[in-house]
Amino acid sequence: MPGRELKIALVSSHGGHLTEVLALKDVFKGHRTFFITYQGQTPAGLAPAYFLKKFHDNLFEVVAVWFRVVRIFWRERPDLVFSTGAEIAIPVFFVAKFLFGCKLAYLECSAQVKSRSLTGRIVYPICDLFLVQWEHLLVKYGKKARYCGGLI
Repeated sequence: MPGRELKIALVSSHGGHLTEVLALKDVFKGHRTFFITYQGQTPAGLAPAYFLKKFHDNLFEVVAVWFRVVRIFWRERPDLVFSTGAEIAIPVFFVAKFLFGCKLAYLECSAQVKSRSLTGRIVYPICDLFLVQWEHLLVKYGKKARYCGGLI
């Protein structure tokens, strides 16, 4: 959608996944962005941002996070969701695609050198754009994947 300002949700866990999103910050200039990440050791200066509790080891939190994500999307109404993973992308992508009709773009983390990530395998079928940073992962993912080179 060239020429049109988009509202973009930038979604990632903290650590290396968030580092990759922040390294791509210039790509999103000219668009309104907000972050969805985990509570905890997250760098200051992420604004606007929504912080979710880690949910993968608590059944109550697994259910609760879906409702939190719906509320965030109801409030923000993004056009596009971009993520580098990890598991935080799964509920966000499914809510974004099936309840709000958002476009989805996923960048497989540069640490995934030899194999597909679990998150990548789960979100691949619903992504509008799926990027890998290692060319040999194209064969492992399939026709929808695009090689973009190393970004970090």
